[in-house]
Amino acid sequence: MEEAIEKVKGFLDKMGVKYVYDEENKVIIAPYKIHEREFLVFVLFSDNWVTTAARIVNLSELPPNLDKERFFARLLTETFYLSEVTYGLTKNGDVVAHAETHVDALDYENFRVEFHSVVAGIAYFIENIEPELPAEAKGGPLYV
Repeated sequence: MEEAIEKVKGFLDKMGVKYVYDEENKVIIAPYKIHEREFLVFVLFSDNWVTTAARIVNLSELPPNLDKERFFARLLTETFYLSEVTYGLTKNGDVVAHAETHVDALDYENFRVEFHSVVAGIAYFIENIEPELPAEAKGGPLYV
């Protein structure tokens, strides 16, 4: 795991991404500004996987009149059709963009693509999914 952490730090440095490494939790946190909103992109490590993920919105922050079935169908559809962009839902109800890389496939180009796919997933959500949310959600406190 330590080797993967050092590799990813080097990749982020090469990419010019500012980050903080939380040694206690073995997680890299990279604040990223997208459409004037700041998101936290996390890089998490396990024995075999490097996961890059960012919270987009919590279900509790969405308007009560949101058609959740249509919302989740849209996220699943976009996950299928968008190259490298994957949306998910955590146990805490956070809608996230995420990407995983096996440690054996961890090289600069692969990580760069995976990291940018998370950023692209956030941007796509803001540009294409958010405008379709019910009116009271627009411009509201959807993001961290």
